[in-house]
Order: sequence, then C-alpha cells, then structure tokens
Amino acid sequence: MDRKTMLISILLDSDISDAERDDAAIDLGFISNDDQVEKALLQVANDNHTDDMIKASCGESLAQIWLNEKIVDGEKIYLLKGIAFEEAFALMRKEKENDSAL
Repeated sequence: MDRKTMLISILLDSDISDAERDDAAIDLGFISNDDQVEKALLQVANDNHTDDMIKASCGESLAQIWLNEKIVDGEKIYLLKGIAFEEAFALMRKEKENDSAL
C-alpha cells in the first residue's frame, strides 16, 4: 500500500484514534493534484460524526493543497462547513495578506 492510500485509509477509518486521523489529514495536505485526496478530505471535513479537530485539519489541508496548486476552487471551498470552512478560509486569507505584504 502506498503512502497516499495508507493516509486516506487512516483518515476514513472512524475506529482509528482521533490523533492518528488528524495526523493523516495534516499529512494529506502535502499531496497536491490528487482528486482522491481532496475527496477524502472533503468527506471527513463534512462528516457530522467527525471530531472538530480533524475537521479543522481537513479544511486547512484542503486550503494548503489549493494554495500550492495556485488554484482555489470556489465551488469546493463552499462545500466545506463550520470549522473546516473557517480554517480553510483563514489560511487562504493569511496567504493573501502575506502576498500583499511582499
């Protein structure tokens, strides 16, 4: 099993500890240009049974992916809810402010 598949598997498995799932969400933020990664992060970010810490990490990882790709998908960001949306939006706003300061 490759690293990406392993991380997605951990993230999607609700029987695994929240700490491990959160670490997987964070690590997935470093894998760009992959629809499977984005789909898994979006799924978990919007799962009502997922802990807010994990949802927040999913939102932040999605924002990191979109910023690295230099493409922010307006449709996808608005699929995020609650803390996941807040974290994604905050990271993108911070990045925009940093770019403006240069």
